[in-house]
Amino acid sequence: MGDFHLAQANITTGRWPFDHWRMRGFTSRVDAINDLAQRAPGFVWRPTSERMMEDLRRLGRDPMLEAFNLSVWESVESLWAFTFGGLHLEAVKRSAKWFDPDTALDVMWWVPAGHQPTTEEGLAKLDLVRREGPTPEGFTFRRRFPAPELL
Repeated sequence: MGDFHLAQANITTGRWPFDHWRMRGFTSRVDAINDLAQRAPGFVWRPTSERMMEDLRRLGRDPMLEAFNLSVWESVESLWAFTFGGLHLEAVKRSAKWFDPDTALDVMWWVPAGHQPTTEEGLAKLDLVRREGPTPEGFTFRRRFPAPELL
């Protein structure tokens, strides 16, 4: 698996804009959770939050209402350990207070080691899973696919 890494993207829509007082429970955790992710075993890369917000704006989306995340990990297992542990798990458990659960969507896909996916790539993979369900090109924790073989 050293030749491939796992990219992931997720998106959900806030019940209120992120500057609304009811979203403080979420927004007050964002930097700490991002810092934990970047120190987590198996973490490889993520664009800055500012970059992702700029990209969403450029693409005609609302970064003050849509929470979008993009990152790269060494493996499904390392992403799982971070996602379902510690402060991140606490936030996941509370997410229905801040986000409409019907809008939550996540995707994972294999990328060549060293590739840094774009926001457009992440949004396209999310759209693929929304339209077709999990496939080798975009999958979820519930239905995973192995890294491609090198020829």
